[in-house]
Amino acid sequence: MREGDRTRFVAVVLSGWAKVVGGSENGQVALLAIRRSGDLVGELAAMDAAPRLATVVAAGPVSARVLPAEVFLAYLRHRPQVHQVVSGTIGAKFRSATRRRVEFAGYSVALRVVRVLLELGQLYETTTVDRYQPIVVPLAQPELAALVGAAEPTVHKVLRDLRQRGVLSTGYRAVAIRDLDALRAELSCVDTDWQPWGPFPGSVSVAPAPRAAGA
Repeated sequence: MREGDRTRFVAVVLSGWAKVVGGSENGQVALLAIRRSGDLVGELAAMDAAPRLATVVAAGPVSARVLPAEVFLAYLRHRPQVHQVVSGTIGAKFRSATRRRVEFAGYSVALRVVRVLLELGQLYETTTVDRYQPIVVPLAQPELAALVGAAEPTVHKVLRDLRQRGVLSTGYRAVAIRDLDALRAELSCVDTDWQPWGPFPGSVSVAPAPRAAGA
């Protein structure tokens, strides 16, 4: 999905990660949101038929169920409770994107990495039974580099510094956060108004939609 496109299809992310980006006034690209398994992408264009507001880019392999706008809208008409949930998540997405659009573009690579790891860590913190155990985020380093919009060697350097400080450890397609408070402290030192993104706005569990030809 590209910013300004008039396509209207909707996608439900089944696996993998995607980043939502938009152009800022100074010509830079700002990370607006991260989408993961279970998230709905592109629903606003399907609902209002206006050009897309942002670009959605896969950060590594992504599998998604693609629905034509007509199928998606028919599904919402027949399931008012889902329509209400989708409308609510659209509002949450706008609030998050507005708050983060400019500030993220001005961060260094190190702080962008910290921010993304912190958001992901808070998301996966709810699945960790023992608070003293590392929070494992199933994210490969190339995917992390794609999410923050930086070269892999630069991201590797940032991760190496965090490993040496005992904040995290890395493994095969995973990052284990050992000190979430240290990530919070690092970011709050620079951004005193920082508030968490997560849980990521826009996550919605959608029941199977009617199958359509070409979907």
